[in-house]
Amino acid sequence: MKKFILLVAVAVMGCLSVMGQWNSNNAVNMLAWPEDRSFYSTEMLPAPDGRVWLAVYHPFINEENGNSGTTISLQLIDSLGNYCFDDFIQVSDYKSRTWVSCGDFVFVDRDGNAIVAIYDWRQGVEYYEGYTVYKISPEGEFLWGEEGITLEGEKYYDLVAFMSICQMTDGSYVFAWCHNREGNYNMMSIELQRITAEGEMLWKSEDVRLYDETIPYSDPYLVDGGNNTVILLYSKGSSADLYARKIDFDGLPVWSKDTRIYNGGWGSVPIWTIMDVHPVDGGGIMVTWNDDRYYTDIESAYMAYVQSNGEIGFAIENGQIMGLSGFRSLHVKSTYDKATDSFYAIWNECSAGQSWNSIVAQRISKEGELLWGDNGVVLKPMEQTYYGYFNVTPGINDEVAFFYMRNYTNNYGGNVEAFATLVNANDTTQRREYVFTKGERVSEKAGLKVTPMINDTYWVAKWTDNGTLDELREGTAVDRLMMQRINNDFSLGASAVEAVRVENRSFEALATFVENEAMFATNMATETRATLAIYDINGALVATAFDGVLAAGTQYIEWSADVPAGIYLATLTTTNGVETVKLLVK
Repeated sequence: MKKFILLVAVAVMGCLSVMGQWNSNNAVNMLAWPEDRSFYSTEMLPAPDGRVWLAVYHPFINEENGNSGTTISLQLIDSLGNYCFDDFIQVSDYKSRTWVSCGDFVFVDRDGNAIVAIYDWRQGVEYYEGYTVYKISPEGEFLWGEEGITLEGEKYYDLVAFMSICQMTDGSYVFAWCHNREGNYNMMSIELQRITAEGEMLWKSEDVRLYDETIPYSDPYLVDGGNNTVILLYSKGSSADLYARKIDFDGLPVWSKDTRIYNGGWGSVPIWTIMDVHPVDGGGIMVTWNDDRYYTDIESAYMAYVQSNGEIGFAIENGQIMGLSGFRSLHVKSTYDKATDSFYAIWNECSAGQSWNSIVAQRISKEGELLWGDNGVVLKPMEQTYYGYFNVTPGINDEVAFFYMRNYTNNYGGNVEAFATLVNANDTTQRREYVFTKGERVSEKAGLKVTPMINDTYWVAKWTDNGTLDELREGTAVDRLMMQRINNDFSLGASAVEAVRVENRSFEALATFVENEAMFATNMATETRATLAIYDINGALVATAFDGVLAAGTQYIEWSADVPAGIYLATLTTTNGVETVKLLVK
């Protein structure tokens, strides 16, 4: 039965919407995934409206159909830390292999939709894989259908991997991935496909794939090249030479020849684990990595910049070395800053056995000039500890933000904490270092990932708490996915201004992905006549949830969503105007 509920106490809405899940205590961070549900890894991407998509790669068992394997579940988190869906949205439940870190992929488009690529055995042959892609709206709707789009139809392979996704200027999407030749894991080709915003596949695979009978292609990575082009970064040959190719609207090369960035010499480390790739304003691409090209057992950190016309932006070939200290340089992360039109990188320098470590940062011009000196700026001096999981993003007021983790004891089961620091781009002065995971809980932590700054106001960080030393020794440790919001002044949690703004919204749904019933909140300045009507996606009236007088202040309307699953529009009409929110009913 549909009914109207007046709640005098504002505490309920405060818990659900105003205070949110972020907090200002760095000892009490947000648990982002239930402790009793295991997971393999996670991804986190901001949407244009400031909300953040969280993707969790986890095992599943469907007892009804007997399927098991790994899949992706999604949640959308607003600026206050509130979950936009009642529960995580599980994308699929087809049988698949044990999780592989270079398999599935998540991308967020310009409209805030999540594009998800999953490989599984839905073609009906176990251990043979194919990619299926989904488009999921911020309201939780599967815009390409609940079964998604299988990129290669009924074809399947021993191995598919390395998915990358990019959006073109017209709103369509380009997908790049690898699959192996039959019976040979070492010989792979790069497949390409373009799909319209509505879900129509446009390219014929035989016209656009990168393929050779004797040469393997691998490690594709796509970035927007501007003007309805994309730039494809890829490796080629047994030595994994690194190339870039610009592709037009029809999947054809734009440049007269592909640009060779680096002619190989990676060692035994897979290059997809050590490369960092970013688009550059104006249609170029930047790449950072580390390698031991002279076989001295001392890796160095390098950066390359390919301009929109395919020419190498730096005067030197095979990448610009970013530091000359003579120590091993590992774990390079980078970013392009549009405000200063320059590049930034962070890495750790360490002794031969990696027991002594420091953190070094560098700023590089588009011409390849090392703006912070030949050796870069030392953020943390060499000491007997370990640093890792670096992130670097532009800040505000000519500052750049660096994030990293430190293991104080440098051994398994030690005390790991996550830090942030800001550096002035012009004079390299550092603002105070801030630890945003500090607390009484001494535990292993790993996998720090930080979004670019959102709305010039804050970053969102995630990491995994692997357990305390006692838990690890006793075998009772459980991986816990944690998140926190870090503001540009190094305070934590949502600001009072944002809390007031949410409190003053006149109409909202407490959840937009609902089952059985929906709850709406109103916040009127004065008493007003109001009607809350529910329409289907075609505009037909399906219910009137409320028709009467709304009191001033926070009020709640409950609607029993006894309707078929689908998209519905809830429209509140008052003397102040009309407001509408979208609901997805399960």
